[in-house]
Amino acid sequence: MTGRAAAAAALLVASAAPTLAGAQEAWLGVFAPDAHVGVADCCFERGADVQAGLRTRPLVSVPSFGELRLYALGSANTARGVPFAAAGAAWRWPIGTSGFYVQPGLGGAVQFGSDARYQQRPDRLYLGSRLLFEPELAVGWRGAGPWAVEGAYVHLSHAQLAGRQNPGLDDVGVRVIYAFGR
Repeated sequence: MTGRAAAAAALLVASAAPTLAGAQEAWLGVFAPDAHVGVADCCFERGADVQAGLRTRPLVSVPSFGELRLYALGSANTARGVPFAAAGAAWRWPIGTSGFYVQPGLGGAVQFGSDARYQQRPDRLYLGSRLLFEPELAVGWRGAGPWAVEGAYVHLSHAQLAGRQNPGLDDVGVRVIYAFGR
């Protein structure tokens, strides 16, 4: 890891400190990396992305309209794909009183793979930038206990701010969530 990458990772971790201190939920997920969903170029990575994360208690709560939380996550690929860390904010909208919810989020990420601006090999993903945007969308269900489950989509991209090549990364998977004190 270069000095710039280490500094970016340290800055991301420091910005996520409030999330880590006020964690209400912890989660673990398994994702298909580099999934072909039509948003990013695909099919450079293999294996699975294993992701772990934390979310705060609601910082803002509006009855019937949801709640705002901060989150931090880390991701590692089982086949030497692109590892990354991200932090951001998510808004959880309840769907009636069924326990189902929709949760879009937007954050920033630091990726620890190559930051080469052009795709150099067909078996590795070159994202073109060390720092990326990290939008995500989850659909979840929480029962009466502390456990919940989510289907989630996580995207990494520099939105062509770091050059014309912007293959992006799409992860699709399942998260199992545990809520502390529930």
